[in-house]
Amino acid sequence: MDIHIYIYIALSITIIVLSFVTWNILRKYEGIVDQILESEDRIIELESAIKDSYDKMQEIDSKDIFETDDEVGQTFKQLNDVIKNLRGDDNWKAQ
Repeated sequence: MDIHIYIYIALSITIIVLSFVTWNILRKYEGIVDQILESEDRIIELESAIKDSYDKMQEIDSKDIFETDDEVGQTFKQLNDVIKNLRGDDNWKAQ
C-alpha cells in the first residue's frame, strides 16, 4: 500500500506543476497575441497615412508645378521617392 501512496503523491505533484506551466505559457501567449494585434493596427494606420500622403502629393503636383532644378522641386521629388519606396509597387493595394 505504501507504494500506491507515493505514486499518487508523485502524480498529484506532476499534475500541479504541469498545470502551472500550462497556465504560464498561455498567459505569455495571450500577451504576445495582444502585441501582434496592436502592431498590425499600427501598420494599417501607417499604410493609410502613406497612401493619403502619396495621394495628396500627386494632387499637389498634378500640373507638374514643381521644377526639379530648384530646391523646392528637389525636396518634393525626394519626398515623393521616399513615399513611393515605402509604398512598394509589389505589395501596394490601390483602394
